[in-house]
Amino acid sequence: MKHVALACFFALFLAALPAGAEQSDVTGLWLTSFYGNQVECHLEQRGKFLYGVVYVLTKAGERNTYHVAGMVNGNHVRAQHGGGNYFEGDVSGDTASGTFHLVKKGVSLAMQAKRVQRGKTAPGGLEWPEGFPPAH
Repeated sequence: MKHVALACFFALFLAALPAGAEQSDVTGLWLTSFYGNQVECHLEQRGKFLYGVVYVLTKAGERNTYHVAGMVNGNHVRAQHGGGNYFEGDVSGDTASGTFHLVKKGVSLAMQAKRVQRGKTAPGGLEWPEGFPPAH
């Protein structure tokens, strides 16, 4: 069921994309902080599709892992994880600025991330979910 909802989200997002927009490439390691916790975001992009693994290193020393999927439209990015929370914003070079939405809490926070490494961050690249990106 989760895959069906994700596929519907991306189908609707693709339908809204303008043709011929210059694509940013967001592949790499991005760093930011969130409520005082350090966040590492390992992203890979295939065309307009985005997949990543996010590690949240808490102040208490815990390491939480989230898988995110999303879309890139020119310099605009939207990525979400299975819990429904999502980031939406714009990329300029090695800076991403936008809003992180905590859907269940109804809270939105301004967020900025910096890319500290370009290119794939895992040997051989991340293991993308089966069927994502969808075949055209």
